[in-house]
Amino acid sequence: MVHSNSIFREAEPTEPRLRLNLRCSLNLSGSRLDAALYNISYSGFAVRLPEGQNTFPLAELKSVTIEQIDEFEVCARWRKDDRIGFKFLSKRGARPVLDEFFAGIGEYPT
Repeated sequence: MVHSNSIFREAEPTEPRLRLNLRCSLNLSGSRLDAALYNISYSGFAVRLPEGQNTFPLAELKSVTIEQIDEFEVCARWRKDDRIGFKFLSKRGARPVLDEFFAGIGEYPT
């Protein structure tokens, strides 16, 4: 998540994030888009889509499957150019899955 008190300031992350490069899939109504996850926290994550693929209606989004982690129900927090930021609909459900993944790779959001 990002916090900004002014439209003239750069957004600042409000909680620790881990930079990663993992493949993921946006599961839409009737289709799927491949993307790359580039950062993650206990609240959500951000993905980068291939150029020109960020034009679908966000209402079509059902879930996101992150390779090596799991599938999560999410909602979009922001959208800009070829990037989308998501928050977990259930942080309580995501936390144990993320803890297991972070322990497995030996890195945590900092």
